[in-house]
Amino acid sequence: MYLELADREGWMHKSPLSLAAVVFLVAPHALAAEHTVTMAGSTYEPARINAAVGDTIRFVNDDTATHDVFVPTAGYALDLGAQEPGEEIVLTLRKAGAFEVECVFHSHMLTVVEVE
Repeated sequence: MYLELADREGWMHKSPLSLAAVVFLVAPHALAAEHTVTMAGSTYEPARINAAVGDTIRFVNDDTATHDVFVPTAGYALDLGAQEPGEEIVLTLRKAGAFEVECVFHSHMLTVVEVE
């Protein structure tokens, strides 16, 4: 079994794994939680999420309008792009802190994520 690792330049390298390393790498992910944020009626629900590093957030567009998952918070900034009605996208939480999630198309849509 091999693990793919990226070096500082972004090149991928394969490294052999021992069974102990596989258990160590897989175990934390088994404990991760998935949180769901729905977009319906031009709102994010829930308006606040408390999560842990390694958890995921599934953004589900249950609305009839297109939405965009956008994080403007410094240090966390990202744009997951437009989500058409019925689409889902998953974000893995990689570092502790708090950030806001907004919709580029509907400025009143907001949810706050706190990661411990």
